[in-house]
Amino acid sequence: MLSRQRLNRRNFLQQGGSGLLSTAALPLLGAGSVLTPSSPLPQTFLPTDTDKETIEKAKRNIEEVRKRQVELTLLDKFGSPIQNQELSIKQLKHQFLFGEQNWGMATMQRNGVIEHDRAKYLRERFAKLLNALNTTVYWTERPRNDGTKTEDFQGDLRLADFEESVNWANANGLTAKGHPLFWTVPKAIPEWLKKYPMDTFMAYVEVRIRNLCARFQGRVKVWDAVNEMLWETHPKNLSKRVWPYTETVENMVDYISKILKWGREEDPEALFCINDYGISKVNREGLIDQNGDPVDAARQRKRYVELVQRLGDAGYPPNLLGIQGRPAWINPSQQVAVYDELSEAGIPISVTEFWANTKYLQNAANRQSIESEEWRSIEEQNIGKDLTAEQIEAIRDEFVLNYLTCAFGHPNIDSFYFWGFIGSAVKFAPSPSSGHTLAPIYDKVWKLLHEEWNTSLTLQTDAEGKVRFRAFCGDYTARVQHKRSAKTPIGMRFTVDKNMMVNRPVLKVVM
Repeated sequence: MLSRQRLNRRNFLQQGGSGLLSTAALPLLGAGSVLTPSSPLPQTFLPTDTDKETIEKAKRNIEEVRKRQVELTLLDKFGSPIQNQELSIKQLKHQFLFGEQNWGMATMQRNGVIEHDRAKYLRERFAKLLNALNTTVYWTERPRNDGTKTEDFQGDLRLADFEESVNWANANGLTAKGHPLFWTVPKAIPEWLKKYPMDTFMAYVEVRIRNLCARFQGRVKVWDAVNEMLWETHPKNLSKRVWPYTETVENMVDYISKILKWGREEDPEALFCINDYGISKVNREGLIDQNGDPVDAARQRKRYVELVQRLGDAGYPPNLLGIQGRPAWINPSQQVAVYDELSEAGIPISVTEFWANTKYLQNAANRQSIESEEWRSIEEQNIGKDLTAEQIEAIRDEFVLNYLTCAFGHPNIDSFYFWGFIGSAVKFAPSPSSGHTLAPIYDKVWKLLHEEWNTSLTLQTDAEGKVRFRAFCGDYTARVQHKRSAKTPIGMRFTVDKNMMVNRPVLKVVM
């Protein structure tokens, strides 16, 4: 067992790409792999039949749960159907949110280099691939990193960096999400705040929540309202905090309901998410909370579902249940089983922070600090010793694609955010150069989101001016050739909404 001195939240999450429940939890390799017969695949990485079935079921589910039937009618300027007209249907954007955090871009903004070509290229690659931006707005993120600090010193409110990110997202068609409104981990609460009695403390929290939600109403569409509450204290118990800390559900409901109330009063249209980690798995055995009770992922899932239900009973249900994917390495059947269990809470699930770090594969043969039988069995197989960097990257890539597929194929998953993908996918030359290359994972995710999960069709209207088809939910353009022009098409926008089982857009065109 690791001692409390050696194990804390920080090194727990530093293992975010590492750790497995069993050898069956390793990723699957498919057609995209760079492994060749001359570099044989270790037996451990071969897919199980259960894994194959889970992924195939997810792919079938995608066709069912992510598409809707469309009956589009094309009319002329007099309202008469346009018959036998060729239509080009092209998807412009998914309704489902695929996002990533803005840590690197926010750092560039704070350091005054956001206009450098390096930042421009990074943002260009980001906006072409994804449609949502997780914009960090920590009260403070001290002292070990260059994270956002919006009021590290009392009264010194700094929102210009956050606002710049939000405005950039909106200007480029990305949905802006704010992360987080409140987080009780000590490094995310300003030191100056801790000197006040609890009533005053919470008054400052209320001012922060109301100001952010009011100022960014309509621009920030989603908020991580409270972050990582299952592992942290109620603010009144900060002085007692050890990690992990199991707060009572009553105490969590007490302060989380206030934050949801304040945020919703300022922006009723925004979606408010509660977000936590260690829900899919805990990659350390023997975690003990302040009461001496064991903490594992199964226990945290039960507490999470109960928390949502109790918040609903109190009249303040969150809109989304956020589940981080750090640690990431679980097999597809485990991943889907977690989604099924959390769906009992009765609200949509958002995958909020996912990435799979290749350090697990690089170091799997050298884990001397882990004492569990499962870990030793992996170490004894010397996994990783004979793999090249290219092979390790290919294994990681295939795992990421399968993970994304299982999430997109689950009917209760609302959105999917990476946390570290873009920094791994866009490789820059040493600073200050803006020269860069794209890692294979960028193109692989592109093909999934913009080719495989994309609807592009050429159809011809019938005698009623109609075309019928199934399409992914999102924004579209329908283009027709003007009868007097062989070159310039006329484009008309429409939306396929997930909330309508049959969408019936009517488009009028002057021909």
